[in-house]
Amino acid sequence: MSHPLLGDPAALSALAATLRRTALQLSSDAETLREALEDCSPGWTGPAATSTRRRTAAVLATLEPVAAALDGCGRHLQQASTDLAAATADLRALEESALAAGFEVRDGRLHRAWGITGVADGVAEADGHRRRDDLQERLRQLLATMGRHRASLTAHCDEAMHLLGRASSALRA
Repeated sequence: MSHPLLGDPAALSALAATLRRTALQLSSDAETLREALEDCSPGWTGPAATSTRRRTAAVLATLEPVAAALDGCGRHLQQASTDLAAATADLRALEESALAAGFEVRDGRLHRAWGITGVADGVAEADGHRRRDDLQERLRQLLATMGRHRASLTAHCDEAMHLLGRASSALRA
């Protein structure tokens, strides 16, 4: 293919699975911590106990949104992986169609392929121009869709990054 590397759907999917497993583990750990705190609370008194309970409550309050953010980010990455795989397949099919019509895709545009690509015929030339316009429009739509998917994924990842940064700051306080 003559366009820049689009990305690796399998790597996105693997990262998504890792994030979602981590979110599940955090949720499980939060529940275990909550149960342990409840078990020891009745007989555990004094300033150290109060301080520890307060700190543990802050950690528990932070774990739930962090787990939700990781799970959400994982879901969005999984969707992006699916979208990228479909877009890559569509782009390959479009490139094959373009090549069969005597064009090639370079830098997001259709260009006449090198060499002799047809016969000197007015009707065939007009059909070639129509075919090129159709292919160019499909390419434009495909690239626009890919851009929207990237922008959406970027927004979701930025949102998760900010939430995780706030959670990190809250835990340091």
